[in-house]
This record gives sequence, structure tokens and C-alpha cells, in this order.
Amino acid sequence: MSKKMMQTLADIDQQLNQLIDDGTDIDVETLYRLLADRQTVLNDLKAVPEMLDQVSWQEAINRTSDLLARLRERREKSANQLKRLQHGQRSLQAYNQFR
Repeated sequence: MSKKMMQTLADIDQQLNQLIDDGTDIDVETLYRLLADRQTVLNDLKAVPEMLDQVSWQEAINRTSDLLARLRERREKSANQLKRLQHGQRSLQAYNQFR
């Protein structure tokens, strides 16, 4: 059972990585759904700690850390793009005031 759940977790992680790597805007609903599914699988795995393979569990922890870092990086990139857009809009408004 835990091997199947670990494979499900790995599949969800792969989908998350694809979503993050996609050059377009992230579909927030899909992101939330995948993260909720991932949390459910993790909770199910934590309910039976005696059945967990330590190597597989460590790999899952490493993937979690990687996903978090990549999501933070993507969030910062989006925040910087928003700042540039807002700055451009303010500059345009200031320019239009003096025309």
C-alpha cells in the first residue's frame, strides 16, 4: 500500500514540476488541487509510519524542499514582474498628466 501511495506522491510531484516549469501563468486552481491531493497522500502516509521505506520517504522530503524552493522562486519572479508593470503604469500616468 505504501509503495502505491509513494508512487502517487511522485506522480503528483511530477505534475507540480511541470506546472511550475511551464512558461505561462500558473493555473491557480490546478496548483491548489495538486497541493491538496499531495497533502492528502502525505497525511495517509504519515498515518502508517511503520510501513514507510526510509529511502523513499527521504526522497519525498527532498522533492518537497525542491518544490517549495521552486514555488518561492516563481512567486518572487511574478512579484518582480508586477512591480515593473505597476512602475510602468505610474510612469505613464505621470507622463499623461503633463501632456
